Amino acid sequence: MDNKELYIKLADTDLEFHKSALLLSQNEPWLRLGRSFDYTMGKIRNTDGDLYVVYLGNELAGCILIELHGTLKGFIRSFCIDPKFQGMKIGSRVLAYIEQVIYEDYPNVFVFAASFNEGAVRFYERNGYERIGIFKDYVEEGSDEILFRKTIGSSNDFHKQHPKVAI
Repeated sequence: MDNKELYIKLADTDLEFHKSALLLSQNEPWLRLGRSFDYTMGKIRNTDGDLYVVYLGNELAGCILIELHGTLKGFIRSFCIDPKFQGMKIGSRVLAYIEQVIYEDYPNVFVFAASFNEGAVRFYERNGYERIGIFKDYVEEGSDEILFRKTIGSSNDFHKQHPKVAI
């Protein structure tokens, strides 16, 4: 990694949102699924999610969008490492960081991977995720969405051990 520092932070500038939407919309699976820059920008600007950006030195190396509300609390909506930075274990480091963010409040991390996106499927399996469901023809006819989960326990037990303090 050429002694460049890897760091992850919440996106907080228009430029970070713009670069993230560009990165996502120009790579798989968004290319195959026809997700435009404008569509992607709308998704990452949605207040239901938190967009984290990944830097290697001064360069944006990737981004990850998570949702902590809704049915699947701790859901990774979108994740992309720029292809020029792939193969450097950055994705696994980012994933481990995001898991810790989610595990502060929830015991599960969920993510979908398109069955045609074999690299993503291998990545999540390599990082300890279990296939827990198949959504046939969910986004695209002839392609399935595989739901993965990584857990540190059941929701009931987790919330008994980590009660929220009312303010």
